[in-house]
Amino acid sequence: MLAANLAAQKPKDRPAQKAPKGAAANGAPRLNKKGERLPRTPVDRFNRMTPDERQRALEKLPPERRKKFEEQLKHYNSLTPEERRQERFRYQAFNQFPPEKQNQARRLFRQFGELPPERQGAVRQEIEQLRALPDAERRSRINSNEIRSKYDSHEQKFLSDLSGLLSPPQ
Repeated sequence: MLAANLAAQKPKDRPAQKAPKGAAANGAPRLNKKGERLPRTPVDRFNRMTPDERQRALEKLPPERRKKFEEQLKHYNSLTPEERRQERFRYQAFNQFPPEKQNQARRLFRQFGELPPERQGAVRQEIEQLRALPDAERRSRINSNEIRSKYDSHEQKFLSDLSGLLSPPQ
């Protein structure tokens, strides 16, 4: 969810970014061992900063936002490589959205954050299940009796709105 949370921030709210060093500094993309372009997310860039650069970037954030970012960063750094890959995929997918869909996603991410903590786990689990489904099955599940009985009307609307933005990980 860190990628989603970072994506939900407007660019001015994100920590300052420094241009990459090495081959990527001249405009050439950085590549992995297979010759594939490495994804760049705010977290990837932040993790590549020197400790001093990180400290300066964090000092620019309001205290509450800084605390939340540090918690999210700690969580992200604890993910397995596969989970990080999925987070990068989600971030890249978000960046492919046109501005109006990005704004819709930001609104939905904020709504998720406003859910009571005891409901966030169940809703997050449902999001992951919906994400893995093909479009037709996702729509069917959203309209199922199980969803109606398991989630209140606000959560159902949230899941329905979010399902329109989801695509299964590749």
